[in-house]
Amino acid sequence: MIAFLTDWSLKSYYVGVAKAVMKKINPSVDVVDITHDIKPFDVRMAAHVLLRASFDFPENTVFVAVVDYGVGTNRKAICVKTKNNHFYVGPDNGIFTYVAQHYGVKQIRELDNKSFHYGSSYTFHGRDIFAAVAGYLSKGIPFEQIGSVLPNYIVLPTKNAQLGSDFMIGEVVYFDGFGNVETNIPACFVEKLQWEMDDVILLNERYELIYVKAYGDVEKGKGLVHVDSSGFIEISVNQGSAANVFKFHEGELVKLRRKKP
Repeated sequence: MIAFLTDWSLKSYYVGVAKAVMKKINPSVDVVDITHDIKPFDVRMAAHVLLRASFDFPENTVFVAVVDYGVGTNRKAICVKTKNNHFYVGPDNGIFTYVAQHYGVKQIRELDNKSFHYGSSYTFHGRDIFAAVAGYLSKGIPFEQIGSVLPNYIVLPTKNAQLGSDFMIGEVVYFDGFGNVETNIPACFVEKLQWEMDDVILLNERYELIYVKAYGDVEKGKGLVHVDSSGFIEISVNQGSAANVFKFHEGELVKLRRKKP
């Protein structure tokens, strides 16, 4: 199986021809589109979405993740094999930071064996290198043949979530299509602080949210906080856009604390 993520959108032919190359090399492979609506050039968003999506894919999945503002420059094309036997193919620009941290890295290889490339354009490595290598890997070509071993890879600077005596602090990592505010705060923080359903939660000591299971547990237009389907804390507005209401930006820190009675 190949899982495919980019910032290309579907407005042009790029996604289609990249998938055609994958299928041309391995006609029997299933190609699953994670998303092609990553914000253009937003490697950090892509890295977070990739991690969340990876939880639901089986062993030996080949992930192709392309947000590649450095295409055609001296940035490396790589494949990261993680300890859970996933393969991550794409540019060496930090896009694999969070999957590497979460799963651990077995080995990294530069995609410098041109016998597994499809073409030689300077600006479409998504088709000519990443899609082609993914096709071969999905077909069973040994990982060791795709290129030479790399000792390291680019890692994005990160702000890890923090747990205090009665509060949690995390980073706004991206906004989904509904305007929900996705954070890097893990669900286990809720258990450690012993939040209960319908608790009033203070957001940045300014806004009052309700801790609930689902969006519909509060009235339309009301703010809420809950554990999302990937196991992270999400800040939302029922049938509205939390991004518009709270005016956060990616990378901003948020503090959540249960309001005292």
